[in-house]
Amino acid sequence: MSSQPFYRLFKHYVRFCMDHIMFRKHYIIGEENLPPVGEPYVVPANHQNAAMDALVMVLSVDNRSHPYVLAMGGVFWNKVINAFWDWLGMLPAFRMNEEGLVEAVERAKFVVDFASDKMVNEGNPVFLFPETKHHEEHWMRVWVQGYLEIAFLAAKKMNFEKDVKIVPMGHHYSSFYGAQGSYMLHYAEPVSLMPYYERYKEKPRTTMRELNEPFREKVKSMMLYTDDLEHHDLYDFIRLSKVGEEHAVAMDKDPDELPQRLESDQKLWAELEAGVAARPEIADELTATMKEIQTLEKEMLMRYHAGEQKPKNGLALALSVIAQIVLLPLWVFSLFPSAIMYFVPPMFMPDKETDSYNRAFTQSLQFIVSVVVLFPIFALTALLVLGLVWGWWWQAALWIVLQYPLMLFAWHDGMWMRRTWEQLCMRVFKSKANRLRNLYDRFYGLVKELIG
Repeated sequence: MSSQPFYRLFKHYVRFCMDHIMFRKHYIIGEENLPPVGEPYVVPANHQNAAMDALVMVLSVDNRSHPYVLAMGGVFWNKVINAFWDWLGMLPAFRMNEEGLVEAVERAKFVVDFASDKMVNEGNPVFLFPETKHHEEHWMRVWVQGYLEIAFLAAKKMNFEKDVKIVPMGHHYSSFYGAQGSYMLHYAEPVSLMPYYERYKEKPRTTMRELNEPFREKVKSMMLYTDDLEHHDLYDFIRLSKVGEEHAVAMDKDPDELPQRLESDQKLWAELEAGVAARPEIADELTATMKEIQTLEKEMLMRYHAGEQKPKNGLALALSVIAQIVLLPLWVFSLFPSAIMYFVPPMFMPDKETDSYNRAFTQSLQFIVSVVVLFPIFALTALLVLGLVWGWWWQAALWIVLQYPLMLFAWHDGMWMRRTWEQLCMRVFKSKANRLRNLYDRFYGLVKELIG
């Protein structure tokens, strides 16, 4: 358990930034399934959103707890940095394809031993990602058994006298990019390993292998998932179009509530998989139409699905433009230091257009750089310059407090600008706009033909 007041204070601060600035809504389902503070347990989860997965897991746990999360071994490169990661609760996960077989195996043994010690001696839970790598796609890699090795080793160190539990967990996000979306964690009921202790003593590898697949299947059931990676992008495009929203409404689900939307999307994807299996020629035509839509929206400098917006009438669009002009000075003012969080990190993501693995770090980098570096430096600078140098202490405090609403204004007004721009594009590029509407009508018709 955590007895460090500064750690707990820092955790409160990070949670506030996560749940109010980075995201607009969050949902913790099955929180009651987490064992009480001090009881040893391991949480294996799917891995889709780089470092954000680890952060939201840690922040969902009782603040008295000091959970440990396995992270990329490559970030552990300096004694000072390593001490900071340890304080935060990060343990290195080493991979054979990066560190080499012999070194990775030896280091993995150390990490398994260290993590089990944290569970036994301090009562800290351990979170990890058996897939070992994140990915954007809604699927799951083959799970490694490291989480079970840690759990059973902890039980062994306690002479198999105390129960160790496994709590499978599924992540889901409204989007892996940008701010003010939603995230959801779903904790399943804990599974006691005590009934398997005797079998583990006789056949440890066999026992872990037999337990591993059911845990993997449980996590699959709590996430959006498909094995059909060939058509994954098509399924995702459909669910994020108005088809996905209409499907949720037809199921009497609220499309703006992530748990309900996930339930609808799971059913929609099952229907799409069945339709593609039965009529692959329609899937090919849908894929070609989707690519035409994406290419055309990119040419028109619009986001994907922007062509689905309902056109505003001339007066409404004119008023929107006027409002944007009036608010422009305030928006520019709100960009300091908001722009560093929202716009700078994505610029430095290597190969973000073609490399989905690196692109997935965007949101994590936006949040971590802002929370750990940007906000504290900004607050300290304001106090030093406005307070200490000029004596404007209350102005400095007000400036710091205003950063929260200003950051939200910067984001939402920026999105409003983008939507206004897209409305203008649909009017200026009339021939392309008509073609885009026709493509969407064709796309909707093909989807209806595919799933009925």
